[in-house]
Amino acid sequence: MMAETGMQMIFFNSIAAFAFLIPVALVSAELATGWPNNGVYHWVREAFNDRFGFVAVWLQWSQSMFGMTSILAYVAATIAYLFNPELAHNKFYIFSVVIIVYWIATFANFNGTKLSGLISSVCVIVGVFIPIIVMIIMGWVYASNGYSIQLDYSLTTDNFFPGIGQSKNLIMLLSFVFGFVGVEVSASHANEIKNVHRNYPVAIFIAVFIGFFLTLAAGFSLSFVLPPQNINLVSGAVQGFSVFSQVFNLPWLIPLSATLIAFGAIGQVSTWIVGPAKGLHAAARVGFLPKYFKELNKKDVPRNILVFQACIISLVGATILILSNVNTSFLILTGVAVLLYSIMYSMMFISAIRLRYTQPDKNRPYKVPGGKIGIWIVAGIGLVTVMVCFCIGFIPTGISAYSYETIMIFGVLFIVLVPIIISKYCKLEQTTDL
Repeated sequence: MMAETGMQMIFFNSIAAFAFLIPVALVSAELATGWPNNGVYHWVREAFNDRFGFVAVWLQWSQSMFGMTSILAYVAATIAYLFNPELAHNKFYIFSVVIIVYWIATFANFNGTKLSGLISSVCVIVGVFIPIIVMIIMGWVYASNGYSIQLDYSLTTDNFFPGIGQSKNLIMLLSFVFGFVGVEVSASHANEIKNVHRNYPVAIFIAVFIGFFLTLAAGFSLSFVLPPQNINLVSGAVQGFSVFSQVFNLPWLIPLSATLIAFGAIGQVSTWIVGPAKGLHAAARVGFLPKYFKELNKKDVPRNILVFQACIISLVGATILILSNVNTSFLILTGVAVLLYSIMYSMMFISAIRLRYTQPDKNRPYKVPGGKIGIWIVAGIGLVTVMVCFCIGFIPTGISAYSYETIMIFGVLFIVLVPIIISKYCKLEQTTDL
């Protein structure tokens, strides 16, 4: 999707990095070093109460059901290039791969976070960094050898800056911003960093810098060979490698790149299987969920929750069969995930600000610099960004405005009301080790 924006990807990527990624990373680092247990559940709980904490972690967990399904649809479309590219548009094929891959990843996570962490790390290196670097090299060789460039790189204002009033551009901004979600999960490791007050923000800015330029370079490489209107939302990267393979006569490039990209996406899914589940397990221990969800296996993994969410993924994945085509399914699933995540991030930013006032003396090895003004600025920028994204999330894509907005409104309303209703009638237990 990035390459579809042409030169405007510089603008979109800058907004995503500096108005979303950095605020989320810095705020979550402060919260994680001050309250290191159970992520967003613990943070919002400390700022407000148990019920707000439950709503926050429920939203984080719920969006992962939709987000992971869309990622797995991407995996399925990518794998299709190993056999028959036309399968990328086959709903039954996409649904089958989503279910099979997710259940396999779920069983793999029964053996604990050490194994899943190793799998995720290997998959990220093999399936993300290597394809990106290869894409960049291919694009540079393609351009330097005088091949026809599909990208319009004219130095005009309209070519670099999108029209804010156009719904397509707003949706593109949404996709760029939420390409960086999940940073708050990594913030839980901030306490492990030496001299965290200095080293963590330095590491964040280095990561932002590297990610910013690598994704831009890869996006430009893809836009060199594919016209924007021909880029498939689900399998665009493999499309690019397919063109490069034809131009440079490298028939092995397509199956290799498809395999690597699929591995990278699977690693991302593996990371998300246990992360939100742990927060939900913490809520279960307090009494928000049945005792069945409190149980851990010998590896301290909330196995029952993992099985439950695999069943939910199976149900969510069925939407691929119901909707008109794969692209529409992908956009709907992503849209729901964005709306839910926007609400959760809003709660996180507000909690960070509130905790500066309610618990000013709490030891935080890392604090957003600038005192109360600093946290207001950083968290405020992040809050404004996610609220804008929330509004954009209701812009219809792929189907009629009425159908899309109906799905979004009732879908999100239902998911938000579930934890509110549960928390109203459940009997909470006194737990001190959260």
